[in-house]
Amino acid sequence: MLSRLGQLDDPIARHLLPKSTRGVVNAGLFDSTAPFLEWVAARTLFLNEGTDAFLSSPSCADGKECQIVIFGAGFDTRSLRYQRAGLRFFEVDLPDTIEAKRIVHQRYRDDVDATARLPECVGFDLNDCETRSLLDLLETKHGFLRNVPTMFISEAVMFYVNPRAIASLYAELFDHGQHAESMYCFTDSMRPLVQGPFSDEITRFFDNQQATVLSHEARWSGAVQFVHAVARTPGEENDHQSLVAHVSTKVDPPVNSYAPERANIDKSRPPSFNNTWYAVAYYSELSVGMPYFTRLFGESLTLTVDSEGVVTTSADMDGAKYACTSHQDLIWVWRGAPEAAAFDQLPTHPAPDATHTVETILDYGCDWSYIVENNLDTPHLYWLHDGSIPPIQGLGCNRKNIDSIGLRLFSDDVGVGHIGKTSKKVTKVVRYDAPNIVRHGGVSGFSEEFSIVPIGPHRTRVLLRQRFPKGPILTSLLKVPGTRELLQFLVRNWNYQIGLEDYCVMQGQAHNIDDLGAPNWNALGTGDDLIVKFWKWKKRALETDGMTCEYYTRWDGSSLDPHVMQQNSRPAPVLAPTHGAGELANRKETALQPHYIAAAPVADYPPINYRPYPLIQPLIDDHINALDTPAEIHKLLKQMRRFQVPALLGTLSGLAAGAGLATLQGAIADANTPM
Repeated sequence: MLSRLGQLDDPIARHLLPKSTRGVVNAGLFDSTAPFLEWVAARTLFLNEGTDAFLSSPSCADGKECQIVIFGAGFDTRSLRYQRAGLRFFEVDLPDTIEAKRIVHQRYRDDVDATARLPECVGFDLNDCETRSLLDLLETKHGFLRNVPTMFISEAVMFYVNPRAIASLYAELFDHGQHAESMYCFTDSMRPLVQGPFSDEITRFFDNQQATVLSHEARWSGAVQFVHAVARTPGEENDHQSLVAHVSTKVDPPVNSYAPERANIDKSRPPSFNNTWYAVAYYSELSVGMPYFTRLFGESLTLTVDSEGVVTTSADMDGAKYACTSHQDLIWVWRGAPEAAAFDQLPTHPAPDATHTVETILDYGCDWSYIVENNLDTPHLYWLHDGSIPPIQGLGCNRKNIDSIGLRLFSDDVGVGHIGKTSKKVTKVVRYDAPNIVRHGGVSGFSEEFSIVPIGPHRTRVLLRQRFPKGPILTSLLKVPGTRELLQFLVRNWNYQIGLEDYCVMQGQAHNIDDLGAPNWNALGTGDDLIVKFWKWKKRALETDGMTCEYYTRWDGSSLDPHVMQQNSRPAPVLAPTHGAGELANRKETALQPHYIAAAPVADYPPINYRPYPLIQPLIDDHINALDTPAEIHKLLKQMRRFQVPALLGTLSGLAAGAGLATLQGAIADANTPM
């Protein structure tokens, strides 16, 4: 069926079907099941890639003697599709399955190809590897050779094998690689030997077995590992014609990445805001022939898309062209010389089709750096969002768990981050991809990507993408009309709620630092080491670029006149910090307060503008109406001796802005009114 739909190139599969069922399949009666077989197609393509690389190597090409052993062969057609002189296949599966396979193979040779070189079919329960040597059996009974290049394929079978048997079998396979060139192609579980989905774990495991991982990806929290690896056979590993040298040129190298997205980043380069990509819009926001206005670091930009889907970006001030591209449904602008745009540095999700994506836009009236810091701060999830994040036991985001959080700092090939643990297991991965992207993920397969766009001073837009793994249940639900729209509505409004909870905290923090001169940090707590790394990165980037502020400066060092930029935007941008004095929105009217719109694009989304969103508007309005803000601030003022003054004023400003009070001064005056 997958071959008929063009998802696999397999002309033999149809001939292995019983004649009575071929017409049913060809008629397309089972086509609706194709989405459930996506991972079957993916693993077949991956193993085909490995087989092609193995057989084209100098070790095996030109009819040289070599062999392939397939564990869990089932009814795949690989041994018939790749047959040639000098190559022998050994297919291993349960005895009943192997007997059925023999019948199918014989029918194929009788009816289709009398010259077909059939494999050695070996009926064997892999659980018996705990007490028996499978390779000895293959050698003594089936002609397996110990001294020729060998490829071992393990395809979705180790789920059914006990851990001791797996360990014994792997010991045999890796020992074979010390005596003859060997390649290992697995699309299988490797638990308990390899538990997680991260490339560093699989690499360490194979290194310990004297093998080199040449390609890797994981699925379903590491339940399935897709891996190409080659043994470091003594005497062969440094030969330029060796198996490892050849295969490494045929497959995508592994990326040590704790988040799904990968990029070819030169981490040795000094920190800089330049010569990097910035996501500025979703592709879905653009319409053919209609200009889209936005800003980056205060500079007015216009995006256009033509009828061929090609996106261009130009500066409003003088028409200067920026390199840009549409990549995985985001519009990226290169902040650097257009001819030097490094497209291989674009963050790429390796398997976007395996997830369902929900896109959310968030608008904030505070600086981008505070939003980066907030999203890097794992402990705040447990404290601030207790009750808002679903009570998933594995995630454990509630205040009672805050003392049991363990965070390990890591540095992978793309960025730096934390692996977060409670007392039981890994719950969350947070990674910072400089300059302005924060990623959340973990072993569940769910991931979040925050592209934090510096629109202008005190004005930030966040492009949030959340990817939900497409298991059978979600795949089925998405086929029901209206499910996609409902899921999008619910997830977006949940994001608005979380954004509003964060917003007041960030406003108070910004007021402390920007308006009152408080330090970015003093005493450090759990997880603050990653935040410090971000602030130090920003400081060094400004030094590298020769700037005191990242706004109103182009990549080539030329300055932009803020007043000219202001004249090009309607309404006018923010001219001074508004963290303590601004209103979230006009509570009496539907319009936004002008001073909260820093520059184009218009602030259409929460947290700044929550009014158009009916699911959260009543919650916020009820909260504001019920909150006796003067009384709360009066209580805080009574405890002033316990706090440093900047910290107290920051708390007051965040509370005032979050409640919609007109000014901080007015809030304090109200608090001093006798009760």
